Amino acid sequence: MNEQGKVVAVCVSASGGIPRYATSVVELTPQGVVGDKHRYIEHETNERAVSLFDAEMYERLLIDGQSPPPGSVGENVTVCGLGLANLPEGTEIALGDAVVRLTRPWAPCYAQHPESGKTQPNDEKLSGWFAMVTRAARVAVGDVANVS
Repeated sequence: MNEQGKVVAVCVSASGGIPRYATSVVELTPQGVVGDKHRYIEHETNERAVSLFDAEMYERLLIDGQSPPPGSVGENVTVCGLGLANLPEGTEIALGDAVVRLTRPWAPCYAQHPESGKTQPNDEKLSGWFAMVTRAARVAVGDVANVS
């Protein structure tokens, strides 16, 4: 399998929780995203160092009739074109020069719009992935995302 997509957002939150805020570039390490804080202790493991979510899922998760921006469900990396929900555990994805391995499906509880603060439950259980970092590097908006 060799599918290609794109990194459409990279997001961090110094205080943890939801939402995370878009930035232009992040540094992925085995411990997670530099400058990002996990809010809950159960997330503080290298197998959940990074969270990924499909940009396409935001079209189904509406707040006041509009798609919220990336980071609204708390993900670190938002990708398009990969169909994360269809990938098996253990899949490796190159995000620019970094490589992550999918370790556990992740269904966020809700989305929170960063500007209005309004929330929307994830009633459809739209899911992304937790992943471990197998090759540390910087990841930027626009980087290629390759499944191999």
